[in-house]
Amino acid sequence: MTKRLIWVMIGWFTAGAVMLGQTSNEATISMATTPFPYPQAPDTCSNLESRCNYIVDHFWDAYDVSRPISDTIAFETAFRDYVDFFRYAHRNVVMASVKDFVFKAQANAANLRLVGRVAERSLYGTEAQYWSDEVYVAFIKPLVSSKQLSKDERNHYKGQLELINANQVGMELDFEFTTPDGTKRRLSDITAESYILLFLGDNIDSNIGRVRLSTDVSLNALLDAGKAALVCITLRDYDATWASAAAGYNSNWIVGCSGQLRVDVRGLPCCYVLDGQRKIANKSLTIEHLKSVVSPY
Repeated sequence: MTKRLIWVMIGWFTAGAVMLGQTSNEATISMATTPFPYPQAPDTCSNLESRCNYIVDHFWDAYDVSRPISDTIAFETAFRDYVDFFRYAHRNVVMASVKDFVFKAQANAANLRLVGRVAERSLYGTEAQYWSDEVYVAFIKPLVSSKQLSKDERNHYKGQLELINANQVGMELDFEFTTPDGTKRRLSDITAESYILLFLGDNIDSNIGRVRLSTDVSLNALLDAGKAALVCITLRDYDATWASAAAGYNSNWIVGCSGQLRVDVRGLPCCYVLDGQRKIANKSLTIEHLKSVVSPY
């Protein structure tokens, strides 16, 4: 949660309050960095959800997103604060606000491009503070069909939209991969109570993440008890170099590679959790998120 959001929330309940450990001058500076005054929920909004509903609904009242945006950094700061309120507001309020916001932004091609980039960083990319496929799709759907954007720009968002639609929570997942000995297998060939999918790349972060998981006590206990199968897939084509390295991966992992697999990953390494019917229970997890999921075992 950003400092501005904390400041606003504290202001709702305690007049003149400042953040813990922060002076009143610092609080003023924090608010002063915003490009416009944020709305304050009235006293009639008596709980957190109703107050956040009001803020989301009125967030951009003092800022005309249809006019040219000169300070893009300040705009992104405000946009990220806007997104922070989504966690606590009602879904219908959030979706209506997003629809209205994008509609107004479409009046200016440069603004629409900026909204797309900022929404991707805030809701979809590796630096997003709040991942929500439903909300992100609401932002990019109009961009996919917008004649104001270039073909490459439209295709960029179209590709993301296709991956999101093909990898939604609750959907069944299956794909082909090649094992280190050159054998072709499918995920559906593997029977398990649940599945942990670890997607890797040829980057240092993937190597570090793989090593960290390989030594995780809780994860290994889960695998050894037969409660889950860990399928480690490197997103690259098969070759002898990869096969030689992959042969040394954990013996209780199922290891493969696939250069053609299209799966919705926000960065590598990336983890998915599937149930026994291979339906997606959770997706786009970081190594830390996965470790926290399995740690109680």
